[in-house]
This record gives sequence, structure tokens and C-alpha cells, in this order.
Amino acid sequence: MLVGLCKLAIYLPNCHSLKDKRSILESYKNSLRKKYNISISEIDQKNLWKNSIIGIALIGNDRQLMDQVIDKIIKDAEKHPEIQLQNYQISIN
Repeated sequence: MLVGLCKLAIYLPNCHSLKDKRSILESYKNSLRKKYNISISEIDQKNLWKNSIIGIALIGNDRQLMDQVIDKIIKDAEKHPEIQLQNYQISIN
């Protein structure tokens, strides 16, 4: 069994309040959950309006497939109109 972890550091340029941020993040997290069947949560910078750290976890037995899913998630974050991906970290063990 393999566990894949991905941490995304994101910037939300159009947020002007925590309410804006939570609305955008909730929509983003729900769409990723549905699309990739992953666990996802905001894990840091919860009280900052324009920044967030998102944690993603997935479990599988095929490392190549897990790499592909994580790559797609990163590409989705890069293309998302309300989110700017600043950095990411990947770990598969």
C-alpha cells in the first residue's frame, strides 16, 4: 500500500475577507474530491485572507497512477482562475 501526500501553497488574489476565502476554497476542495476521489483539507494559514496551505492525501497500490493523479491536481491548481499556486510538495511512500 502506498500513501501519497501533496501540500499546496496557494494565493487567492481576489479574496477580501475570510468569508470570500472559505467560499472559494470550499468550492475548489469539493470539485477536487469529486474529480479525483481524494482527501483534502486546509491545513495551515487558516486566518489569512489571501493565503492558504492545502493538504491532499490519497491511497493506492500503483505509484505511477498516483504520480499521474497528483500531477493532474497540480495542473488543475495552476489553471484555476481564482487560485495562484505558489509552491507544492509531494511525497509518496
